[in-house]
Amino acid sequence: MIIIISSFLTMANASQWVDKTHHQIHFVEMDDNIKLEVVDWGGKGTPIVFLAGLALNAHTFDPLVSSFVESFRVIGITRVGHGSSESRNENYSTARLTKDIITILNKMNIANAIFAGHSFAGGELNHLGRHFPERVKGLIYIDAIQDLNYMDNHLAVCPDLGYATIDILKYQDNFYNTQRVKNSDGSYLPYADLSVLGRFFTEEEERHYSGITAPAIAINHIPEQTKDFFIGLGNPTQKCFEEMNKLTYLGIASFIKDKQNADVAAIQNSQHMMHMATPEKLVMVIKSWLARTFSTNK
Repeated sequence: MIIIISSFLTMANASQWVDKTHHQIHFVEMDDNIKLEVVDWGGKGTPIVFLAGLALNAHTFDPLVSSFVESFRVIGITRVGHGSSESRNENYSTARLTKDIITILNKMNIANAIFAGHSFAGGELNHLGRHFPERVKGLIYIDAIQDLNYMDNHLAVCPDLGYATIDILKYQDNFYNTQRVKNSDGSYLPYADLSVLGRFFTEEEERHYSGITAPAIAINHIPEQTKDFFIGLGNPTQKCFEEMNKLTYLGIASFIKDKQNADVAAIQNSQHMMHMATPEKLVMVIKSWLARTFSTNK
């Protein structure tokens, strides 16, 4: 079942802010009766499906979509427990999250697509590529190549980035009003179901890139240039940067080693939220890769 709500929606937690991005909202029912939000920006051609990072929702890609709708059909999926999507009582595994994506494709009559995933969504891209190759035309990893063996070390020595100032983002109003809710003390919390957020990490499958045949590109920021991302949290320690480097660069090394025909790009003076901080640069890299990889969409 697909329920179409409307276009030009305003999130419930926004007061004066208005979302000016042209889109429709679909709520698609899964096999366990929960409904997930799909943001449909329209367009024509090969579908591109955007998958948001942890604690984010599909609206996080609003700054990018106008650059793609002339040549591609563009949608975004808000995963379970995030944004306006409902939560379920159990099973937050990568396999279950990927099954949700396939269900949405089936109900929207999308045979196959190019998938672009940010951060945590890299695990979903891997699972799609290995287990549903017939549904995957290409994979775009947006700062989504991390070596999870170093995640615990990273979290132990780095500040909680969820509370960093987002004022450097070019679309900060959009971010605050679609991604975060204000706590009673004035701080911001992720716009997600906090009671289940930790389960996404504990139930995530190991990331590896062997067996993925679809063309893929990993687009990363440079960890040493992320100091502005820590505004409001004090200066990160040298140990924090070392662990960020391990998380990123060893993940890239694994991607290059295990994935045939892997492409890698880096964007200078950006940060993990590169689609909100440097969207023009990200669009340029993605469009260049799409043109080279899928020449029929030129």
